[in-house]
Amino acid sequence: MNYRKATVYSETDASTAKTESIDLNLTDIISRLQVRFNIINASTAITDHPAKIAKKVEIVDGSDVLWSLTGQEIEAMDFYDTDRPRDYELDYRGFWPCQLNLKLNFGRYLYDPLLAFNCAKFNNPQLKVTHDKALGGSAPGSMKLQVIADVFDEKVPTPIGFLTSKEYYSFACAATTYKTVDMPTEIDEIRIDENNLKRIPLDLNMFHYLGSIENQHPLYQEHVVFSGAEFGGTLYVTPGEYPAVAWNQSGTPTAYLTADQGGGKLTVTGAGSSTYRALVSGYLPHCCVPIEFGDQQNLEDWYDITKIKDLNLRLHTVPATGTVEVITQQLRKY
Repeated sequence: MNYRKATVYSETDASTAKTESIDLNLTDIISRLQVRFNIINASTAITDHPAKIAKKVEIVDGSDVLWSLTGQEIEAMDFYDTDRPRDYELDYRGFWPCQLNLKLNFGRYLYDPLLAFNCAKFNNPQLKVTHDKALGGSAPGSMKLQVIADVFDEKVPTPIGFLTSKEYYSFACAATTYKTVDMPTEIDEIRIDENNLKRIPLDLNMFHYLGSIENQHPLYQEHVVFSGAEFGGTLYVTPGEYPAVAWNQSGTPTAYLTADQGGGKLTVTGAGSSTYRALVSGYLPHCCVPIEFGDQQNLEDWYDITKIKDLNLRLHTVPATGTVEVITQQLRKY
């Protein structure tokens, strides 16, 4: 068998908020890690999107941070890596399981022989998972954590490195403000410039830029299940732009959307006591906007910044609440 799934961390109770430190001592090359949460809702009142339960997922080697994103950032990154939304439904019903499976991709695709994570290249690699069940789902009463690795088995590759993803910078939105971020909400302009404005590879109004992104990636679609009784009127979904909902419910149809609050929050009116399984579709999972450079499958076509002395990202924000996070995905060579 060329590939197999290896258990890195057996399913263990994670009901208490904490940071789990898990040694990565596999001798096999890892193509992808799956951080799985099995959450049991204890209420029909929705708290928030379950991805918020994973406050941070990191891979470290001593003080060297090799990988670091939040649960929402991981879901968005996985979608733009694969063009595939989650393969399970969001279940907000009280006393039902609510799943969360976060996929950490180290290659351009699953079992990429050129880019993968080799534990032997580091001294003491560890996976650190910071979680708090109170932040998502429907007031969960308990939660378990499991980590699975998709590894190479009889097929032994020689990867040159792996894709490292990190949250690089974060700032609060402010009215009509330019924010310049030195590189290694609501935003209406985006610009990248090199060497003190000598070259400007990207300078676009956000509306026009989003049009090009939405043509490059498919709709993000997911099934969301919830009980109309006491769910609170706010439905948390993954698409952050142009969300559309198709209802399927037990009983006479009564629910309808009255507002899109933005950021994956929908106001639902007239839900009654029915159980709903809704098909939600839209763009920009967790409001994440990708800035992609070249053919993503061709390493030689990627944005090579090694010869650039000064690289800046400038974002223009408009009046809004919330926080802007800038995350990067780069090739880290061995």
